[in-house]
Amino acid sequence: MTRPLDVLVIESHPGVAASAVQALEAAGHHVHRCYDDDSLGFPCRAVIDPAQCPLLRHTDVALLVRGRVAPRPTELEQGASCVLRAGVPLVEQGPDALDRFEPWLAARVDESVVATCEAASDAALGELRREILRLAAAILFNAGIPASRARCRVEPGATRLRVMFDLPAAVTPGVKQALAVRVLDAVRGAGRTFGPVEVTVHPTT
Repeated sequence: MTRPLDVLVIESHPGVAASAVQALEAAGHHVHRCYDDDSLGFPCRAVIDPAQCPLLRHTDVALLVRGRVAPRPTELEQGASCVLRAGVPLVEQGPDALDRFEPWLAARVDESVVATCEAASDAALGELRREILRLAAAILFNAGIPASRARCRVEPGATRLRVMFDLPAAVTPGVKQALAVRVLDAVRGAGRTFGPVEVTVHPTT
């Protein structure tokens, strides 16, 4: 199993996401919702209490479960717009006919809800890792380290994002600071809210 994910589950109609929620929780992931179980739509939790918006916490991926073909989002699907604005990858389970969300989906569930959500989260972090290394390449080159020999690990948490560089040689404090700046540039460019970013640099020799 991958690390436990924070998954925001959105459903088109009450109860259609029940089996998906059960599968995610059985796999050890944490499920969050925009609405209470008995809600039919507006207002969402954030309207009642802004501090209760699930997107204020770290969210790895969002799962939208659509129970039927519909040309327009239902009241309970409004959270998908918030997810897309927050830059969180959106996975969908349901029919693709007349699907207005299709152009913005990170993935569509084929067989396993759990595997698809895990893969979408990993893909988003992979893109961030690659962008960090791309922006850091010149700094590493000037420090005598080819980017191909640098390893970058990205670990999101509930309150912060940890980015760790494993380098084949020690570098100066100035290089560490420059790498941290490039990490912040990459995170801002990703369009996602991770909270505070912690950058560490470790020599592997």
